Amino acid sequence: MIYATLAQMERDWGADFLGDLLPEDAVYADAYAEAIAKASAEIDLHLSARYALPLQTAPVGLATPCANMAVYHIAVRHTALTSTIEDRYKQAVALLERIADGKAGLGAEEPRVTNDPDASAGGAAFYASERLFTRRTP
Repeated sequence: MIYATLAQMERDWGADFLGDLLPEDAVYADAYAEAIAKASAEIDLHLSARYALPLQTAPVGLATPCANMAVYHIAVRHTALTSTIEDRYKQAVALLERIADGKAGLGAEEPRVTNDPDASAGGAAFYASERLFTRRTP
């Protein structure tokens, strides 16, 4: 699943900045499409520790981390790495690690457990009979 678009990256980083990261012979759209795919695959590695993939929808909260990771992959490849790019990449990875550890979630797109007994697909399901003994029964 792809978690960011080139348009989102341009809003976050600016098209001029993104263009400056590439060598002159690189095709702008192709280079960033490849970087977004690489960043999305890296995100999936972290999410797979906690979620069944692919997710139903791409969580909005993962667009910025994906964009930051894609910029990092471009910058490293073309020796244009700055401390800001590296810091944003490290923050994105730290967020993904917190999500994988269950210390953060995916926001509104967080997969939910359903009460429908027929909906369990390999997850845990608990059933119990009605309680037999209480303080009021002999």
